[in-house]
Amino acid sequence: MGERFGGQILDTVDIENYISVPKTEGQKLAGALKVHVDEYDVDVIDSQSASKLIPAAVEGGLHQIETASGAVLKARSIIVATGAKWRNMNVPGEDQYRTKGVTYCPHCDGPLFKGKRVAVIGGGNSGVEAAIDLAGIVEHVTLLEFAPEMKADQVLQDKTAQPEKRRHYSECANHGSERRR
Repeated sequence: MGERFGGQILDTVDIENYISVPKTEGQKLAGALKVHVDEYDVDVIDSQSASKLIPAAVEGGLHQIETASGAVLKARSIIVATGAKWRNMNVPGEDQYRTKGVTYCPHCDGPLFKGKRVAVIGGGNSGVEAAIDLAGIVEHVTLLEFAPEMKADQVLQDKTAQPEKRRHYSECANHGSERRR
């Protein structure tokens, strides 16, 4: 059960790092996964999300999942595979330039920016890890964080301070920035 089969991979343009799969696109890979899943005795419920999980009343009994639409599913076993979701900035131009410069997967899309200057938004672990990974590919990485301090683990913050091409800027407002390191 999920809001959309394939999830985040559907938003990925080029995939070049999935073992045993030559370069492909997110929607093609999700389609191939769906074909493969359909070969098994598995019920796929698309365009639905779970709103509540009710554990079985007795050991070996049926657990219940309530969906957002009000349906109730019953099963002896439940595998929770929540996946991930890109966080949107909700700024002008984000939708217009998605896959045309605005991307969400540094591993998938990083090679497209080889030798270029890029900005990574987010000072949490994911953002800082993306900046560190991209620094090995691109000419220069600017890391933007809207909060007063980065939230990433200290070990990751320390890595951003090592090579000269990794810089951290604190975005104070939508119209300016203050250099922090």
